[in-house]
Amino acid sequence: MKQFFRKCRWLVISAASLFLLSCSGSVDTSIFDVFGESKPPLPCPRLEVLPGTDSITIFREGEGRDLVDVRFEGVLAPVSGLCQYVDEDTAVVVELVLRIGAIKGPAAESQIEEFPFFVAIAERTGEIIAKKIFYSPIEIPEGRRRGAVQEEMEQRIPLTGIKTGGDYVIILGFQLTEEQLKLKQRSSIN
Repeated sequence: MKQFFRKCRWLVISAASLFLLSCSGSVDTSIFDVFGESKPPLPCPRLEVLPGTDSITIFREGEGRDLVDVRFEGVLAPVSGLCQYVDEDTAVVVELVLRIGAIKGPAAESQIEEFPFFVAIAERTGEIIAKKIFYSPIEIPEGRRRGAVQEEMEQRIPLTGIKTGGDYVIILGFQLTEEQLKLKQRSSIN
């Protein structure tokens, strides 16, 4: 009879310990998963800036392309790209946060400029499956030359077959005109 009470006491202490540990939030409950239902975390899409599109120079109208002709310059940098799987893992939602900084140039005629940027979703093979252009207005405070905004947006990627977020790349950059691309190429050669 004494041995029976020792076993019962051990069971009660063990159950109480497990209960206290599970309430503390510090226990990895996957070690208690007897049925094998826990899954490793699924990967997020990779986030990258298209080379050569992380900066932009906006010139005044006309032919001049010297420093005195610059209205605004901008720099784009991703801050984060956290993801979450939704709808029973049939889609991944990526919360994008990016920062756009602006410098007012000598040819600026106002305190505000709209900076065009794009967000594209591509497969790891490089094939673009979706792209959207956004416009971010940045207002430079009076008496200053610099300003910045933080853009926050969500991108939802449907998952088909056995694909995960790791099979996709989210590509960001300024939407450059053909002329801006040519000027960047010329300046990178020099």
